[in-house]
Formats: sequence, C-alpha cells, structure tokens
Amino acid sequence: MSLLRFYCIVAAAVILGCGGTDAPKTPLGEKASEGIAANDVRPPITGEARLALDSGNMLFRAKAYDKALSQYRRSAQLAPAELAPLLGIMMVAEATKDAKLSEETLPRIRKLDPAVARSSAQMPHSKIIEGHPRPGASRTPRT
Repeated sequence: MSLLRFYCIVAAAVILGCGGTDAPKTPLGEKASEGIAANDVRPPITGEARLALDSGNMLFRAKAYDKALSQYRRSAQLAPAELAPLLGIMMVAEATKDAKLSEETLPRIRKLDPAVARSSAQMPHSKIIEGHPRPGASRTPRT
C-alpha cells in the first residue's frame, strides 16, 4: 500500500511540475520582442561556409586569431545571411582588442538582426563562446 501511495505522490508532483509557464506566447507569424518572427527559423549553415566556420572556431580556440579571422571572413562571404561567422569575427575583435574590426562588423550584424547586435555588443566573449561548446564537450555553465 505504501508503494502505491509513493507512486501517486510522484505522479501528482510530475503533473503539477509540468503546469507550464505564465510567459506570454507569440502567435506564429508575429514578431517576437527580439525581432524574429516565431516561425522564422533559419536553416543551419551548411557546406563550405560551415567548414570555414568550424575551422575558424577551432583556430580561435587555439588562439590563432589571424587564421581564425580569415576563416570567419570566408564563411561570412559564402553565407552572407548568416550571423554565426559575423559573431566569430566579433569574438576575434574582442580577443585582439581590435576596435576597428568591431566597428566594421557591428553594422553588418545590426543589418541582419538588430536584437543580436544590441546583445552581442554588451556580451563578454566568455558568454558568447559558452553558447558554442566544443564537439564532444559537456555543456556545463560557467559561474
């Protein structure tokens, strides 16, 4: 009998815990507060642009910033509508303290997505790179 009671309590906790959220929902087709329509999902970057982006990320982690910048620029040229290569360029700009590079790249980001431009301008590199873990690495948040 106590085992049955235990399962009932666990079931009740699960049901109550999955009650949802009071956050406002954005209907499909309408712009969310971040400026992206709820059904405006971009396909992932592919092909040579993806290879260049991945190479840039590996080179950035190895602190080969000039080579990483070259790969990010190549990826941005191959996929001009993608934010990821431009954010990679911004990471290099921050790591090398290159204000001119940052000033050149930020308008391109702002053109693609103004909300990202505002947030990335205020986001430290450690937070940006945290969102792009190394393949095979576990995702543990930094404190």
